Amino acid sequence: MRSEFTAITFLFLLALTASASLPQFLVPNFSDLTVKTRRTTDDQHVTEEALYLKGPRERRESALVGKNLSKSITITQCDQRLRVSMNDKEKTYVSFPIEDWSERIKRARPIPAEQLAGVDVNVTIDSVDTGERRQFGNYTARRVKTTTKVEPGPGAVTPPSLTEGDGWYIDLLGLGCQDSRSVSFGWLHASSGKQDRTVLKRLGTAPRGYPLEETTHRTEAGRASVSKVELLEFSETPLDASLFELPAGYRPALRNPYGNYDMTKPATLANRLQAYWDVWRAWVRHWFL
Repeated sequence: MRSEFTAITFLFLLALTASASLPQFLVPNFSDLTVKTRRTTDDQHVTEEALYLKGPRERRESALVGKNLSKSITITQCDQRLRVSMNDKEKTYVSFPIEDWSERIKRARPIPAEQLAGVDVNVTIDSVDTGERRQFGNYTARRVKTTTKVEPGPGAVTPPSLTEGDGWYIDLLGLGCQDSRSVSFGWLHASSGKQDRTVLKRLGTAPRGYPLEETTHRTEAGRASVSKVELLEFSETPLDASLFELPAGYRPALRNPYGNYDMTKPATLANRLQAYWDVWRAWVRHWFL
């Protein structure tokens, strides 16, 4: 059952409430800030994450603790409307333009009416500000408790779940080059040509923000998990502007024949030819061997 669910295609849906709107593109002007956290899931997977902010730019880093894997690095340049993802181990990168959500929606493929004939899934979101406050430098953190309950109707693909979060959050307006304070989101889950319909209900609407500390308990289809975010460092020390630029010596990552990118290989002629050769060989094996 679990393997079937992981194979489900997730289609993103903006579930707009009466007061909601699409995320608006925004060029922020952040004061220099460094936030480092550790995220632990079920005491097994430990990830250390770092967020750096300076003016209209941000840098995110993520690395699995105890694993000899490359660090994931993303630089977002709101002033240039550009996002760059890097592999620090292989010294490769991929860059993408940043678009308004309105432009993405225009290009979205309409969903056929017959595919919308799925089962209703009730999603109830409650978000409550406890009124507690803590000071981190020039930032005031709020304690917010959230509950998200998913109740699928009979025959739905989406499993039932309950997610309860309790954390401390700060406002970072413009993070990701967006002002999305009034946006609500929902999801459609598709299987066998049918899509579950999300029926979204909001109770408390206290905003969260960027988590400095957070504990999340989740139960899905009878399986429980716990995720924790711990604060490691909070600093407003000035940052070097070069931290938000593509370093010298990095090469474009290889784009494979399917349109995806292999961040472990640079886009050399030899690597491109090898990628097409591998696809052709797999096709031959599939049809003739």
